[in-house]
Amino acid sequence: MKKAIILLALAILTTVACESWAASPSRKPQPAPPPPNPATMTQAELSRATPLLEGYVRRRQIGFNTQQRPDGKMEVVVVTKGRGADKAGVQLGDIVVAIDGLPIKKRIDLLDAVRGRSVGERVPLTVIRNGTQMELNVELGFSDMEEPIYALYRILYEEKKVGLAVMGAEIINALLTDRVALEQWAKGIKSNLIGKWESRCLKALSREKEFSLVDRQAVEQILKELNFGQSGMVSEKFRATIGKTLGATHLLTLEFSRFRDADVEKQRLIEIETGKVLVSSMRSTKR
Repeated sequence: MKKAIILLALAILTTVACESWAASPSRKPQPAPPPPNPATMTQAELSRATPLLEGYVRRRQIGFNTQQRPDGKMEVVVVTKGRGADKAGVQLGDIVVAIDGLPIKKRIDLLDAVRGRSVGERVPLTVIRNGTQMELNVELGFSDMEEPIYALYRILYEEKKVGLAVMGAEIINALLTDRVALEQWAKGIKSNLIGKWESRCLKALSREKEFSLVDRQAVEQILKELNFGQSGMVSEKFRATIGKTLGATHLLTLEFSRFRDADVEKQRLIEIETGKVLVSSMRSTKR
């Protein structure tokens, strides 16, 4: 009897469920949102959508920074929390003597001592703490740094002054034919590029006392006065003007080209005094 009641209940539930499903209106598939127009997408929108390729240097990190004291000794002034030096027990005030037997006499030696080594490799670090020499083993980490910024980083580690002026140069969009729309788009792209690179340089280099960023409006004013074109070519007159007037030592020019399947961004780091191109880097963002 109980078995018959259970079977009857199941049959009723099944019938109700089927009727309910049949009575409910079928869900219409929602149309896909229209794809973004690649001709008018901002560079920031495109960067969020797809990764940037090329143009980076993988810098080996030991996890501390030093400052040269008046007596010439290299004193630890920053220990990055969670990095290899912190885990190995490096402390503020330690005097760095050597890395894997290589003497550390100036800041650039810190970069050269770990360059070319493998990430995760442990390197012997010799320090003096409270008059006692100690041997520590530090695991190398890494950070990815854009090529122009890494070049500036090395210059600063050589205890040289850097006054950086950032400017937009040639902006191309092969997908836009309307002149007014192209000019408006190019203006926005240029402002975005300059702001992005100024922010990246400040984030990476602002702790360096010899680093400064030249005011963007001052650079724009000189561009207007010299009737600077958009070809990306930097004349000797322009270099001399921003060097003398604004105290710039280096110039970072930015170019941007949009094609059907990719955006291409180019950077050139120029030494103002000599006109030498220190870095010519290119990155592409594929769609």
